[in-house]
Amino acid sequence: MRFLFRSIKWFFRSMWRAVNFTRLLLLNLIFVAIVLSILIGLRQEKPDVTIHDGALVLDLAGKLVEQSTTPNPADQLMQKWLSDSDKPREIAVGDVVYAIQKAKTDPHVKGIVLKTADLESTSIGKLLSIAHALDDFRQSKKPVVAVGNFYQQHQYLLAAHADTILLNPAGAVTIQGLGLYNLYFKSALDKFNLTPHVFRVGTYKSFVEPYIRDDMSPEAREANQRWLGSVWQQYVTDVSTARHIPADAIAPTKEQVLSRLAKAEGNAAQYALDQGLVDQLATHDEMVDTIRDFAGSDKHDFRRIDMDDYLQSLPPRYQNTAGKPQIGLLIAAGTIVDSSKQANNINGEELAKQIRGAMYNDKIKALVLRIDSPGGSAFAAEQIRTALLAFKATGKPLVVSMGSVAASGGYWIAADADKIYAEPATITGSIGVFGMFLTADKALNALGVHTDGLGTTDFTGISPTQPLPEHIKQIVQMNVENTYQRFLDLVAEGRGMTPEQVDSIAQGRVWVGTDAKKLGLVDELGGLDQAFAAAGKLAKLTDYQITPIEPELSTTDKLLRELFDQSAEYLPSTFTHSALGQLALQWWSLSNKALAPLNALQDPQGIYSYCPVCQQ
Repeated sequence: MRFLFRSIKWFFRSMWRAVNFTRLLLLNLIFVAIVLSILIGLRQEKPDVTIHDGALVLDLAGKLVEQSTTPNPADQLMQKWLSDSDKPREIAVGDVVYAIQKAKTDPHVKGIVLKTADLESTSIGKLLSIAHALDDFRQSKKPVVAVGNFYQQHQYLLAAHADTILLNPAGAVTIQGLGLYNLYFKSALDKFNLTPHVFRVGTYKSFVEPYIRDDMSPEAREANQRWLGSVWQQYVTDVSTARHIPADAIAPTKEQVLSRLAKAEGNAAQYALDQGLVDQLATHDEMVDTIRDFAGSDKHDFRRIDMDDYLQSLPPRYQNTAGKPQIGLLIAAGTIVDSSKQANNINGEELAKQIRGAMYNDKIKALVLRIDSPGGSAFAAEQIRTALLAFKATGKPLVVSMGSVAASGGYWIAADADKIYAEPATITGSIGVFGMFLTADKALNALGVHTDGLGTTDFTGISPTQPLPEHIKQIVQMNVENTYQRFLDLVAEGRGMTPEQVDSIAQGRVWVGTDAKKLGLVDELGGLDQAFAAAGKLAKLTDYQITPIEPELSTTDKLLRELFDQSAEYLPSTFTHSALGQLALQWWSLSNKALAPLNALQDPQGIYSYCPVCQQ
């Protein structure tokens, strides 16, 4: 069986090494340009940021994340050099909220302009964190104006929390609802003579369904309908309350849409105005004039304060005061993997190391673990959980704050916390386990390729090029069942339940935060602030400071990152707009995206607690 695992890992690693070699080759081809740029960059100094009166422009072009990743120097260079946008690819939700909070009492900030045109689709939980900050900002009586040519569904959720929503007369507001659609490959795999071997426990663990079915199972359909319906209801209720409009203006029937659109003579912008989705139809110049009224005029534009500049002018969000007790903040965002150090993944070994560091730090009196993960490797999740148990054994409180998702392996590492907080729309649960392998023996045989040989035991010669022996199938299935039972036991112990009680709400089923609280999977509904307060109370602290815990960089990494960061600012901009630059950027992005699933599935035993439908 170990040979089987090694063969599969060898296959995946070989693919990654081939692509990685090509990427390194590309970097070597531009090495001379990089060196020259570094020399230029090192001689430059970034000017101090001075904030003048104006409107704070929240241009949320990019992807909202719990914590901005620290890419390796090569990725950092490629992103900055090849991208034709000066906007950050990742925007930390906490940074946006911090900017809004500071702007509330800042006399330089006369109001907020919200731009969501290039905001990528994201979870309702992340959006509502910013929306609530906007609601609080509006208490200052400073205006919040949302501007846009079009508003997609996720973008409109933020816009709904503005005082005024301006829409281009040729634009539209697109609210479609939530859906979950997958590709199913069973028939295709049959045609190509590829054999999937699936091992799972959990009626609702639907990760493997696309490989063994041509449609969604009734069980998966029922479970998905429940959590999708709950999240959608939260969306409709929030927008309805924020805009003071009826729910059917946000989620109308098809008959209502046709009737109302006909009344607006097919004009989508007028339809949005009629339904109260927006306040005014305005051209670009009219939008600028509206903002000038409170922000002031600056030649042909309004006086503006860019969010990035504003954040740079502010003191650090978390500042350390000597002698003050600390609550550690550790963010675990991404797929849980065993060994990869790729951005957007949770390296089990590295996270466990950071937890142990907090355990031995006498200044840290409690730990808040912020989880935003659909799970991944069961082995890596257990390494993290073991470190968390050791932390708790010292008597220091552990509080979990769930972000958009803390499911499967994400819940595995949460279950033992002294207290668990979840957002109402958090996707959690999905307590189930699976294993999956693909063999291509039939496909190879059809091409006239055959495997033959001999070994000294019944466990040699096992590879994707041969049929999976029945005794190996039984061994893997027993391992999966054992892992599932351990999952039930650890949740039962951590949550004060019996394994039977956990099993009744497990089976791989997904729950939203509101349901999870009713079922006992979480303790309270709330965000990071509530989790900090709970950690302080458990640690008997009347005064404390928040200390983010981040991975330590080696001296070499720090130097390389600084050099690449500075040099990228001074690389020739013409390359950005060249055909070669655009082609390189597209290839870089597609190769990373295509290989992401392969890098995620690296559990040493091929067993996973992972929830793909939970990714937001």
